Amino acid sequence: MDLLKDFAQKDMIEQIVCLDEIKESRLVEAIPALLDLYANPLGDQAVEEMIYHTLFDLLVGREQDIIAGLGHASEAVRLMCIRRAADGGSPALKDALVTLLDSASQNEIVSEVIRALGSYKDTGLTKILLPYLKHDDYSVVAWTMRTLVGVHDLQVRDALMTLISESREVHNVDAGCDLRTALAVENIIHFPDDTTIDFLIGFIHHPNPSFRRVVISTLADMGEEILSPLDKCLDSGDKDEKIMAANVLGMTGKKRGADILVAQLEKAVDANLKFAIYEALGRISSMRSVIGLTDGLAEEDDLVLIAVLTALDHQCNPGVVKILNEIIARGDVQSNRVVSAIITSHARQVFAALYKDGAQRSALLSAVQKSGDHEAIGAFRAQLAQIGGEQAAKDIQQLSLGESGDKEKRILAADDSKAMLFFYKGIAADLGMEMVTVEDGQKAFDYLQIDSEFDLVITDMNMPNMDGIELTREIRKKGEWAKIPVLMATTESEKTQSELARQAGVTDFITKPFSKDDFKAKIGEMFA
Repeated sequence: MDLLKDFAQKDMIEQIVCLDEIKESRLVEAIPALLDLYANPLGDQAVEEMIYHTLFDLLVGREQDIIAGLGHASEAVRLMCIRRAADGGSPALKDALVTLLDSASQNEIVSEVIRALGSYKDTGLTKILLPYLKHDDYSVVAWTMRTLVGVHDLQVRDALMTLISESREVHNVDAGCDLRTALAVENIIHFPDDTTIDFLIGFIHHPNPSFRRVVISTLADMGEEILSPLDKCLDSGDKDEKIMAANVLGMTGKKRGADILVAQLEKAVDANLKFAIYEALGRISSMRSVIGLTDGLAEEDDLVLIAVLTALDHQCNPGVVKILNEIIARGDVQSNRVVSAIITSHARQVFAALYKDGAQRSALLSAVQKSGDHEAIGAFRAQLAQIGGEQAAKDIQQLSLGESGDKEKRILAADDSKAMLFFYKGIAADLGMEMVTVEDGQKAFDYLQIDSEFDLVITDMNMPNMDGIELTREIRKKGEWAKIPVLMATTESEKTQSELARQAGVTDFITKPFSKDDFKAKIGEMFA
């Protein structure tokens, strides 16, 4: 057409004015010439982008032109027409996309065609697209899954279940988690029926830690639909499955999850499970959580009680303060346990509320000072400064940090449980050792790369981002860290993974639940 005559010889301003007029006037007769221009770039990026956008606008509703473009010799033109076809259209346009998919060899073309087919939501596409779940290119796999789950065909759910069940991750505990398998787990929740949920919960404590992390994250994202199945798992699962179910309930943050957890507390006898339930309740803001946690103030196990106070610190209210005042005022053994747990868990909100109430101010300040935990003392001094006032200023002076001096031993501890980390810190203070804590194996590894002057690494077995076995492997890869002993905390039922941990380079194990005395004794053994 005349507007595009000698287009290459025009200056850039003239070209832009020309393209703008074609676009504004919707001169669809310019499409063939524009396609040729786009297929043979002129070398000016700004002009080429305007040609693209002009064409893209003109092709709206022009199915025959789009279909013609899908067969164009230029890959760039084919890609643009595929993206335009993603708006949907007639069966003829869908068939043209399927034909192109059958002949396409470039991964980008394959991905874009599958993405475009997603707008049709046609069950007839299921058989065509299922083979692409095993494609070598992960972008193709990702778009295939996204397109297929939009069809809502149970064949897709079954295919994803088969892909997961046959994956190397499921059969090899040391296999990591391939992106294809992770995508399959994440996408299968688009079919949230009992079959899918039971299938995923079957992997809730799978021995492959990387695969298990994906499963747990996916289950937590399912929201309300996963609550009843998790309740069932808490009733009928083994020890580790129950603990993981409690963790996931907490991760959902759903108030009904708190109802389930508190009901389970009435039946729980295992200290590890109680610990997990109290931690989970701390993640769910509800009155039911507070009730369950205040009942937990009667727990006698030091570690479980630290979990209770760590959780309560996020949900402190006047009712909680009243109960704590009554417990501490009794002056019995349990009172001492509760005060110790407040200090060990650095429960600043609980401390502040009790301090302002005034009844137990002296008892709290005395316990903080006696703890010898410089980090705890510093935390509570900061809390007093935040409270302000003449009395708080005097009490800050009373809480003397003293001379910390050089610690004889330095320990690095990794655990995703804040309560466990507080427990470790409290014991390190008792032993006069320096304790550095981090929330997962990856952070421990990162810390070691900055400062590796540690006499011991303590790690949980199961953690997000990098678990204890993976962390140990990374430590043993570094020659300069080879002699650092690694102590791994496990549950009794995790003995099946202990050999794998030993092969990774773990020096020794301590089995949960353990008391302060148990832990001190184990530390003594490690430094003997």
